[in-house]
Amino acid sequence: MLNGLNEINWAALFHAYGPAEDTPDLLLAMASADEDEAEEALDEFVGSVFHQGTVYPATVPAVPFLAELASTAPHQRASILATVGMLADRHHAYGDEEVEVREAVRAQADRFPALLDDPDPEIRTYAAYTVAQCGDRLPAALLRDRWATEREPAVRASLALALGLRDAAASADLLGGALLDGEPPVRVAAAVALLRAGLPWPAGAVIALADAVGDEAELDYVWQRHGEALDEVALEAGDDVVADLFARLLDAGADARRAALYAMGVRIRARRSAPGLLLPLLDRVLDDPDERVRHDAVGLLRLAGAGAGTYVDQLARIAAGYPEVAGSVSITAPRRAVETLAMLADPRWIEPVCAAWTAGQDVRLPVDKPPFGPALLAVARERLAVGGPTRLVAGLATLIGRWGSAAAAATPELTAALAVAPVQVTAALAAIGLLPPVAVPKVRAAASAGDIASGLALWRRTGESEPLVAAVEAHLDRGANANDRELVLTVEAASGALGALAPRLRPYLTGVALPTYPERQLQMVAARIVHAATGDTAAILPTVRAVLADGDLPARAAAELAALLTEPGLEPVLRDLLSDQWARVSAARALWRLGVPADELAPALIRAIEDEYGSRDALPLLVEMGARSVLPALRDLAERDRRVITAGIEDDTVWSDERFQRDLRAAVAVLTTEEVSRPGGSG
Repeated sequence: MLNGLNEINWAALFHAYGPAEDTPDLLLAMASADEDEAEEALDEFVGSVFHQGTVYPATVPAVPFLAELASTAPHQRASILATVGMLADRHHAYGDEEVEVREAVRAQADRFPALLDDPDPEIRTYAAYTVAQCGDRLPAALLRDRWATEREPAVRASLALALGLRDAAASADLLGGALLDGEPPVRVAAAVALLRAGLPWPAGAVIALADAVGDEAELDYVWQRHGEALDEVALEAGDDVVADLFARLLDAGADARRAALYAMGVRIRARRSAPGLLLPLLDRVLDDPDERVRHDAVGLLRLAGAGAGTYVDQLARIAAGYPEVAGSVSITAPRRAVETLAMLADPRWIEPVCAAWTAGQDVRLPVDKPPFGPALLAVARERLAVGGPTRLVAGLATLIGRWGSAAAAATPELTAALAVAPVQVTAALAAIGLLPPVAVPKVRAAASAGDIASGLALWRRTGESEPLVAAVEAHLDRGANANDRELVLTVEAASGALGALAPRLRPYLTGVALPTYPERQLQMVAARIVHAATGDTAAILPTVRAVLADGDLPARAAAELAALLTEPGLEPVLRDLLSDQWARVSAARALWRLGVPADELAPALIRAIEDEYGSRDALPLLVEMGARSVLPALRDLAERDRRVITAGIEDDTVWSDERFQRDLRAAVAVLTTEEVSRPGGSG
């Protein structure tokens, strides 16, 4: 067994943790008669040469030995065989050596057909999977022959998926019959196999699949592409199928109802049309007899975006119970209802939260940035005027401060509350930017203690720079952070007032990029302040160039500064950043100000928008540049069904995408107007 293992120079190969010197010992241990030793070795092996799906140079020569162990090892053969199959599966294996590893598995194809007849059904399950991953190295007839004799549902499910992958057209009748008449796992697998192959389901398939959904009828992990089977159906099936299927599931058992609600959320997060299609089905479960189902239904509304507005009255009724559960560490339905009302700018979320504050509960605002609305401000002002305990006043002040200058009308109520919650009220007044004389001493004290927002507000109100300098210095003493946008934005807004810090910061202008993100971010803070104080471009330029060349988040700050400097010598390194996920928008802005044509920069900015994080900064820049060439792309992004923003906090992605869709439409309107108004009417 494992002949030739020591003929490979493993030390010259790498895996996730460095040189692969340990790989031969792990392969030998996987062949051990000791079951615990074999299991531990397999875990370590997968963690090193197949780490979280990534393959490495050491993975390639390990494949033949792994394939041998799948047939000969005393223990863990099924898990070893599953690993071999996943190494050849583009849905599981990634990395520079992906293609080479896949070919290494397929070179071992002759080892796997015999395992289709193994006495162990788990091995037969993974044999079907691995045979399918070998592509045309093995005939699909092997799978059909096994199907004719196989009776174990889990194995038949794997065979159905394998046939769908390898020879779906010839297997369509077989798969259709399995979907209608098979055991639950086989029905689910056949449904997914047909869906993946783009083949229609037979009549009656939705009823058969709805009856099959349950814990016993899920895809094995190796076959999953988009999570559980129901999630994949929710993502990929047509509207009519999805609506029919989930209506049936929401009338089924509690477990099926919960699975349906989760899968509905998967589709809603992926498609803009999904809320209109699926949310009407919630009428039957918001008052469900099962508390867990009610909880999941409210949770679905929390992530569903503006479509949740259909249910504001039910949400308000559920939110009324928030004070009783506000102290719970778990996520409750009333909490989700309060959050959803806040996202919808419905004022009925404020009273339950105020009741929790009044009762002494230390609860945060339901969402970090509650949307603003005049009705919300009116309710918050009225509640603040009534007064109450410190927690209540502090919470309301924090809420009003989140709205910034839009909440200026609340200045009288905040001023009257200064004595009750001075810290939070001071911060709110600073955020609003309207400081009554009585508040100035407290804002000055907060700035001197290190609150940048207070220092900035005071400087804007009175022209005093010393408290702002003290606040920024306090931040510098704590160490700048690559994500400390408050510090960066303050320096951008008021760098001219921070000249007193220039002597302290000059040592950071080394001309080379410092090794860590926070250090490079601090270099850009230093460069901006020194340049604003002295106008000396030559003193900062080498450091700006070095940080640009290092890329990532600090390079974004460097590119933002480069946009102010407009130094032609920075153009090459700025062009290199057009492919950098974090810095390309700022780099494009700097290049545009250097005279690079908008149409030349537009493709990089469209890529920034299409990236899974949906860069919102790219859109106003395209409008500012008058980049009319991107109108077709922007129209597509605005009107397509697939969401642009899909990454971030799961509950917030739909709301973010809806806001961005509005921004896209507004940008299209502006650019279209500019296009029509130009001589000739076209850009």
